[in-house]
Amino acid sequence: FYHDMKKTHVRLSSALLVGATVMLAACGDKEVGAKLLKPVHAGMPRDSVVTLFGKGPLTGNYADTLRIENGFRHSAYLIDSKTYEVLYYREAPGSVTEGVDKLVETPVVLLDGKVLGWGWKYYGKAMSEYRLPDPLKAK
Repeated sequence: FYHDMKKTHVRLSSALLVGATVMLAACGDKEVGAKLLKPVHAGMPRDSVVTLFGKGPLTGNYADTLRIENGFRHSAYLIDSKTYEVLYYREAPGSVTEGVDKLVETPVVLLDGKVLGWGWKYYGKAMSEYRLPDPLKAK
């Protein structure tokens, strides 16, 4: 009887864990670092965003370090003679060699050193409006 109860408990715990994970993934408004990023607004200078981020947990080796700024992922794109940058805020340790993960990072999009917007909902609009690449497909 005890063995059956233990198996039932394990199955129930697993089901609750899977359910909680699905619920968290479904909460699109729950961006990583949302409280910290709340003061980020359109037109905010790049230096202010970098200062707000502080020191990040991302690491890389050799040439990979060119894709990291102050411990955060950094991407730059030249599109129609305009320079777009994406800084990805994250809290969890990791390596820049890992693909961009929506559950771990939040993008901040800049044009010529000024914030256009932030968050995955905004990035989706920026992909179509500015032709920014989809970082999630690069996995």
